[in-house]
Parts: sequence; C-alpha cells; structure tokens
Amino acid sequence: MLRKRKKKEKLRGQRTHGKGDTKNRRGAGSRGGRGRAGSHKHKFSLYWKDFVKGHKIRLKPKSSEKTISLEQLQEILPRLLAQKKAVQQGSRVLLDGHQLEFTKVLSTGTVQVPLQLTNIRVTPKAKEKIKAAGGSVGETIEPDAEEETK
Repeated sequence: MLRKRKKKEKLRGQRTHGKGDTKNRRGAGSRGGRGRAGSHKHKFSLYWKDFVKGHKIRLKPKSSEKTISLEQLQEILPRLLAQKKAVQQGSRVLLDGHQLEFTKVLSTGTVQVPLQLTNIRVTPKAKEKIKAAGGSVGETIEPDAEEETK
C-alpha cells in the first residue's frame, strides 16, 4: 500500500516551507488581525450577514398559517360584507375560507352574530362559541371539487 507523503515532510530542509520571506508568517498581521478584527473593513465579506439590517438566523421556519380571533373577526365583519368576501343570509353570515386572508379562527372574544364557516380551520373552543351563538362550522371542501359541481 502506498502512503502519500505529507506536505510538511516534503518541505523539510526549506527554511520558509513555501510561504515566501520569513517575515510573511510573523504575527497576526499576516492573517489581517486577530479574531474579528477588520470585520467592518477588509474582512467584511466574511461577516456581512451580522451587519445586514433584519438578517437573523432562524432556527425554525415561520408558520405560513394566518390566524384571527373571534373578536377580530367581529370587528372586520362589516368590511368583509362590503367587499363581498362574506354573504349575509337572513341573520346568518356565511364565510368561506378560500376567499378570506386567514386560515384559522382562534377562540379569543365572543360571537354576537350567527356565523357559518366553511373551508377554514377552527379551534375546539371557538367551535363551541360559534355553535352557542347559533352558527355552524362546515367541513373542508377542496376548491377543485367545488368547481366540478358547478
């Protein structure tokens, strides 16, 4: 079996070990300072992520789920009706999750209007509050299946 000679052994007998003049390896000046010295100057490209505004190392990805509480939902209900993202049928208000900008309803707050929710996730406590107010929470319907029935 052949063994590869180490570079250090090849350079035995040479005073500078291939590093040029003897002054070139002397002290921390040859490496541009000690530690993070020069991080705002000549070593900036190594440390730029630390100085860029808003750049943070994230350990967990952010959740893409947008939530809304029952209290906030009650506040924006008139706006949703005006934008025709919600439909009023008698005393009930119908909300479809595919047309709204949020994906989950949380239980904070109270419900004053009977709501009928479809295609949206609801916490168990929020579901109880909606049913107590005379509303209902529907099953999730896939958007493709909905278009085929039309």
